[in-house]
This record gives sequence, structure tokens and C-alpha cells, in this order.
Amino acid sequence: MVRASYLQIYNEVISDLLKVERTSLQIREDRKKGVFVEGLSEWAVRSPNEIYSLMQRGALSRATASTKMNDLSSRSHAVFLIIVEQMSTVDLEGQEIVQGSRGGETEHKAVRVGKLNLVDLAGCERVRVTGATGKRLDESKKINQSLSALGNVIKALTEKTNRVHIPFRDSKLTRLLEDSLGGNCKTTMIAMVSPASESYNESHQTLKFATRAKKIKNEAHINEDVDQRTLLRKYQIELKKLKQELDAKTKSIGGMSN
Repeated sequence: MVRASYLQIYNEVISDLLKVERTSLQIREDRKKGVFVEGLSEWAVRSPNEIYSLMQRGALSRATASTKMNDLSSRSHAVFLIIVEQMSTVDLEGQEIVQGSRGGETEHKAVRVGKLNLVDLAGCERVRVTGATGKRLDESKKINQSLSALGNVIKALTEKTNRVHIPFRDSKLTRLLEDSLGGNCKTTMIAMVSPASESYNESHQTLKFATRAKKIKNEAHINEDVDQRTLLRKYQIELKKLKQELDAKTKSIGGMSN
């Protein structure tokens, strides 16, 4: 099963790009789900074309405006989420059973879940260059604040020790991307720079930002939820094996003492 969602963060307000109702959505955290957006719509998709269609549809609702630097400037951060769930049949050892093979009562279900976050960040803006005033100025401030918060999170992650606090809660963007930066994940960042001499400072800062991000080290593992009966049987087998090893060692020690 593959599901997709599309959201934007505009002036620190999260909205669903695939629904008519543009209500302010809240970020929640669950022990099983992790960090998620409450009330965000999910759409079942069956092909890459259906995913692309949702991307195009959501992009039409995204906040954009004209500035001196860009005729169609993104005024929000956007996140397109793809969630993939795969169910398989496993034996008591947790090994997948090939379709068509016999299993009977030893067969149980295991679910693997993967999430892909495709994130389009609004660019950092210097007000004197973009000429932003009024509403555009307020947008620029929010964009720069969230990007600064993201930079602080990346810096903290690369200097990670037991004493370092990771400031994920400083912005909606960093809170939402918590499990994509410091969690069970693999992360790829594409840095957009300009060859124009007047964009030298922006390009330099972007490259410094990307260089820091490259230093983040995560260890990704498979998210698998095996049904409780399978887990119980698996633990029983492990306990039996350990008991046999303990009995063998006890007999060995007893034989040596004789």
C-alpha cells in the first residue's frame, strides 16, 4: 500500500495542499507513528503518474509571489510525503516465507513501513536585495527564521554529544523533519546555487549549510511490526536455546570438577 500527502508551512502555519479546507494543522507525536501532522489527508496511489498528478495539483495551491529576485518565488516550505507499507508472511524465526510454500500454523504477518519526505525549502532572502515590504517582508522574516532554526539543528547534530540539546522544537519545519534529520533515516540534500556574481554571498552560505549537513551521521534500520504471536514464539525459541546452552555449560563445569 502506497499513500501520499502534501503540505506547506507558510508563516509557521501548516496547511494541506490537497484539500480545499486550508485549516491550520498541528504537529503531534506518537510512540508508534513518531512525529506526524494531525488531520493531514492521505491519498492512495497506484502508480508514479498518480503521485506526479498529486504533486501538480498541490503545487497550484502553494503560496508564491513575485520579488525583485524571482518572478515566481516560493513563500512557503513544502513537504510531499510518501508512505509505503509492505505486508509479508514470516515463520517463527521472523524469516519471510516465499509465496506458495507451506507454512500452516507457523505463518504470521509482518508489516514493514517506510516514509519518504520530499522537501522543497523556500530560499533564504536578503531584504535589501529582494526589496520585500509589507506582507512579503513578513514572509521573508518567517522563511529566514525557520531556515536559521534548521541550520542550528544541523549544527547541533554534527556536534552531537550527551550534553548537546537538539533544538527541533524551534520551528514547525525542524519539528516536522525531526525523524528525517536525526532519526532512523537516510537523508539527501540538493543545494541550489547561482553562478551570478551578485549571488555570491547566498551561494557561499548555501554551500556552507550543505557542508554542515553532510556531517550528520545516522544509522537507518528497517521499521518492522511483527504480530505479537510471532514475537512471543520467537522469544520462546530464544529462551529455549539459551537454556540448552546454559545446561550444556553447567554439565561441562560439573564434569571438570569431578
